[in-house]
Amino acid sequence: MSTPFAQLSRPAQVARLRASAQAALQAYPLEVRRLRLLNHGFNTTFRVDTTSGERYALRLNVNSRRSPAQLAAEVAWLAALARDTDLQLPVPQPRRDGALLGEVWNEALGHALPATLFSWLPGRDLGEQATPRQLREVGRAAALLHRHAQGFTLPAGAALQSLRDPLMGMGDHLRPGPLLPEDALAVVQAVRTQVDAVLARLYAAQAPRPLHADLHLWNVKWHRGRLSVFDFDDSGLGLPVQDLTISAYYLRPKAELEAALLDGYAAVAPCPM
Repeated sequence: MSTPFAQLSRPAQVARLRASAQAALQAYPLEVRRLRLLNHGFNTTFRVDTTSGERYALRLNVNSRRSPAQLAAEVAWLAALARDTDLQLPVPQPRRDGALLGEVWNEALGHALPATLFSWLPGRDLGEQATPRQLREVGRAAALLHRHAQGFTLPAGAALQSLRDPLMGMGDHLRPGPLLPEDALAVVQAVRTQVDAVLARLYAAQAPRPLHADLHLWNVKWHRGRLSVFDFDDSGLGLPVQDLTISAYYLRPKAELEAALLDGYAAVAPCPM
């Protein structure tokens, strides 16, 4: 009996996924010169170098909970953003059959994995070294995403999860215990009740639209003075203020970066409430 995938070593997992990546790339009109691991975590991404000198990123959705309809919505929005805006994004690449999505069997996991090929984004993640100038560009990008999403209609067969739930569908697993006594849990529950009430008011007044929903400093790159935005794997239907709130969460306590984010947004559109 073969070893379950989760019990394999990291190199062994990557080796088995590499075989699937090589199989997935056969569906694209390109010749692969080199396949190099970029990230092996929640999903697994390989850098693809072709014999013609082009570069791409191939994502295998190993652990993602995304449904086929949600994946279809993600790539449809990315394709529309690439067509309609000046944002630098990972553009989904068509297979030989014209589809932007594919699947590839993985023997170790015993099921097919969604496989998507994206255009290459040069540069480095902003991360801890981000400057106020760069955060203004992140704010501008968020505003452009939200403005485009307001007029974007998902194609037939595509759908995004709702972000109306304060826990975004993750479920409430908090229970009283040594690290969370009853009085502390009561505070958490009271805050959640307040957040739910605010969201109910906002959703009653505004129509939800596609959001990136994970716009932090490790999901944006900087190259030669230009910003690019990637990792739309958590995108969902929500309100612009939720996107900005998620971004601001990762910036605190650096108030100057949060202020720069909002300044950049306000240069394109009024800050949401």
